[in-house]
Amino acid sequence: MRTTRRALLALAALGPATAAAQPAFPSRQVSIVVGVAPGGTADMAARLLAAEYPRHFGERHPFVVENRPGAATQIGTAHVARQPADGHTLLVAGAPFAINPGLFPQLPYDTARDFAPVTLLVRNGLFLIVPAAHPARDLAGLLAFARERGGANVASAGNASMSHMALELLASRSGAPLTHVPFRGSGPAMPALLGGQVDAMFENPSTALPLVREGRLRALAFTGEARNPAAPEVPTVAEAAGLPGYLAVNFFGLWARAGTPEALLGRLHAATVDILGRADVVERFARDGVETAPMSREAFGGFVAEQMRVWAAVVRERGIQPG
Repeated sequence: MRTTRRALLALAALGPATAAAQPAFPSRQVSIVVGVAPGGTADMAARLLAAEYPRHFGERHPFVVENRPGAATQIGTAHVARQPADGHTLLVAGAPFAINPGLFPQLPYDTARDFAPVTLLVRNGLFLIVPAAHPARDLAGLLAFARERGGANVASAGNASMSHMALELLASRSGAPLTHVPFRGSGPAMPALLGGQVDAMFENPSTALPLVREGRLRALAFTGEARNPAAPEVPTVAEAAGLPGYLAVNFFGLWARAGTPEALLGRLHAATVDILGRADVVERFARDGVETAPMSREAFGGFVAEQMRVWAAVVRERGIQPG
């Protein structure tokens, strides 16, 4: 009896310490920071999480999306790096997270040290598109066109955007003279492409496919590792140009501040994977040619590290400078 009582007293004494060691989450508002303006895939993914997390973590405190655009997503990313490591400020970021370390000599954060990977959210390759009247009927034809004419003008959504990096990777691997023509976003670039003022552009499926289906553009290749189910007739760049290993994917993932407790990172990972696995969520992204792609925390960290390595090499080889 005395033993039982002593055991109960010991457990009672441990209770408050255990509770203090594992505080309830969330204990206040949770901010999901996105380093781009509202609209687009990153913002859509963040708002999906903000709407669905209360199902997993309770509705006592809200989950809100904070758009902090600017400086190639550095403003939003740096903001998260300065926050406490308690899970109450999360980051949804994309390809610039992996491109920026190789592009900028000095960042206001350390990509490897300041962030804990949670999971990849979504990803998509880009379609290489040309005006319907362009003489190139396939990727081999576009590369031949560039070699015969001493160059082909390829538009992008801006310096060091994924459309630019996909172009530079193709130029590097194929040796074809492809000239970068940067615009301030894909919106301003598209009229130039449709008007034949540039020869080609790499673009996201959600923008490219409607114009391809209308017959105003032609899709020559897809930059993913496999053909896009929304346009299975379009070969990958690797297939069309005989460039095995060519891969350029636009991706968006979720990070917390480095030092966030492992148990909480695990809960965030499990909740996010559950949300992304729902049939309606998969279908919603698939309509835009985007794939939901959750993975383990370890695999996601490895994926981002490889993306950083690839793009740093392209930046060095092609002499890309910050825009």
